[in-house]
Formats: sequence, structure tokens, C-alpha cells
Amino acid sequence: MSELAKLQSQFMDYLLTESLDGQTPLSQGAAEFQARIADQQGIGADVRLQIYANAYRIRLKETMETDHEMLGLYLGDELFDKLAAQYTQANPSRFRSLREFCDALPDFLQQDSFFSQYPILADIARFERRLLSAFAAADTSRASFSELQALAPEYWPNCRLRFHPSVQIFICHSNAVESWQALKQAKAPAAAEYQSRRAWLLWRGTSRLTEFISLTEEQLLLLQGFIRGENFASQCELMLEFHDEQLAPLKVLQALQAWFTMGIIRSVEVS
Repeated sequence: MSELAKLQSQFMDYLLTESLDGQTPLSQGAAEFQARIADQQGIGADVRLQIYANAYRIRLKETMETDHEMLGLYLGDELFDKLAAQYTQANPSRFRSLREFCDALPDFLQQDSFFSQYPILADIARFERRLLSAFAAADTSRASFSELQALAPEYWPNCRLRFHPSVQIFICHSNAVESWQALKQAKAPAAAEYQSRRAWLLWRGTSRLTEFISLTEEQLLLLQGFIRGENFASQCELMLEFHDEQLAPLKVLQALQAWFTMGIIRSVEVS
């Protein structure tokens, strides 16, 4: 390792390990880097380094505020500050891009001794991560319903769907999404409740805006099956759990037509 690379590594080590309370001993690399810094114009080396460390943490907190704006509103300033400090300490950024910095936030909220007392927090954070993933997904062409209609009848039973990369399914057992929506509309969210399972479909529409809708249990099972690669015939059979033999294929066809209109189908494949 060159001297410059070693110096850069030690500096990053300092930024990642310098403790919030100033009491935890520095790692060897961080301590070696600190020893290289000279006092300047009456400002000690430790103070100069602390300025960098504070600025670094502020930037990470700003990333959390941007990525998880509604979570921040739900928590309020004091608790969000607590979350930002503890998460940054437990999960210092080790990525070149800040886009991945908060990927572990839902799990942190679910496992932390304090925040885990409120499961809706992890659900809100996970929903916001899904929104970000949908927005940042790669773009591809989108199929039209006419492509499905053009298939000869003998090909329909074995046709399968491929979905746009932005398609996400979010499932939780709280009113996290409803609370997120209320906050987005500058309204007070209802009290947290955990009475039933909720499912949502998220995707980036043709206008490049992220969209989402709630799913019934029937819609969820149908969508999950097609995402897994099940064909049209097997999905019609699945719908027999909810409808009679005449209505089941129609329900599948109606769902497909809606999905094509929403722009979530990338292609139709026949085997």
C-alpha cells in the first residue's frame, strides 16, 4: 500500500470509528492518523479532526432525513436525532455512494432495544426503502395489452409475464403506509395498530413517478405467482380458491389488463 493510500485509509478509519462521546479509544489506524495532524493557529489537532468528524456525521444525518422524511416526521426531532446518532454509530457508511447508507435502517429499528418497542417504525422505514428502490430501478421497455391479445389461443395457457424492474411488493402488519400517507398530506397519523396484514404494490410509472396501491389477498397471491414465473393456466387454477370456473379466468384477465395499463409488465413470454 502506498503512503497516500495508507493515509487515506487511516483518515477513513478515524471518521468511521471516532466515538460520539469521545470516551471510546480510537483504533490503531485512527490513532496513527490523529498523531499526524498538527495544531494550527491555536486550534488543537483533536479539535480540527472533530470538525471533520462532525461534518461527516451531519452529512450522514442529512442522507437519513432525505431518504426517510416521513419517518423523521413520525418520530419528531428529538427521537430522530437519537436514531441518527445511534444508527450512524452502529452502521458507519462503508459505501462509495450514500444511496446504500440507510439500507440496514429497517433492521436496526427492528432490533434496537428502544426502537423495537414500536414495530411501525421499522415498517415505515422499510416502505420508504421500497419506494427508493422502485424509483432507482433500471428502466426497460413496457409491454402493452395488445401483445397479449395477439397471442393465438393455444399459447395462452403457457404464457408467462416478466415485470418491470421497479416492481416491489411490500407486506407489513401495521398501518405504516396509511401513517406515511397521512404525514405526506401534512395530517396527523392515526395511532399505531397491528391487527391485520397489509400488502402493497409499488412501481415507477411511465411518468417516472413512484406509485403504489394496496392489494387484496387475492391480488397479492396472483401477483406473487406471476412474479415467480407461474403461467396463465396455473394462475387461473389458483383463482378457483376465490371464484367459480367461469369467473376465475376472467378475474385473471382483468388483473392482467390493469397491470398492462399501469405499465408494470415488461414482456409476455410463451414456452
